[in-house]
Amino acid sequence: MDATFLKVLPLAIGATISPTGLLFVMMILSGKDNPKKKALTFIIGSTIFLTLLGLLIFFTYKPIVGHTAHPDDVSYIIDIILGILIILIVVKSVFFKKKDKPKDDSTKHKKPYIVLGFLYMLINISTLIPFIAAIKIIAANKLLIMDDFWVVAAVIIITMLMVSFPVIISYAMPKESTKILGPVNKFMSKHGAQIANVYFLLMAIYLIYAGTAKLF
Repeated sequence: MDATFLKVLPLAIGATISPTGLLFVMMILSGKDNPKKKALTFIIGSTIFLTLLGLLIFFTYKPIVGHTAHPDDVSYIIDIILGILIILIVVKSVFFKKKDKPKDDSTKHKKPYIVLGFLYMLINISTLIPFIAAIKIIAANKLLIMDDFWVVAAVIIITMLMVSFPVIISYAMPKESTKILGPVNKFMSKHGAQIANVYFLLMAIYLIYAGTAKLF
């Protein structure tokens, strides 16, 4: 189990790097009318989506691996495809980034925040691709079913760390939260995208190199 966890840890870390999600949660926390509750339900909605997606991928991919003549080759090809998709995301982020910042309309949404969290994670491709790659690796390894679930749970928790951080701080340290989250918000607004792009690029190179080297 430890070996499998170490394999998926870099992907889980890549999945958690979501500057947009972090800033959106901070935007919710800066609103009115129970902002902490709204942010918490947003996080719950995102976690529910990741849990459902993780279980779907796990129970779909595991039988495929068991009934495929060359399961390793299938896994390596998927790694290469996911690596290419990550590179495309980085290229889009660098060369087609939006200049205008989104308006603060987080308090005007009519949908429940748990639904907004679910929908946010549904379209957050930069998180979903490394997350899917991690779950695929877990499903491909021959672990006991409980060990599989523990590793899947760990990946979900790590994936949710960055967007959950402001909510955790706001509940655990309500008096100090503004002092902590203010500098974090400023730093991530300025450097978050660059940090994410560098890490994503390294992760994509790793996936493509590992898949190509083992496939050929």
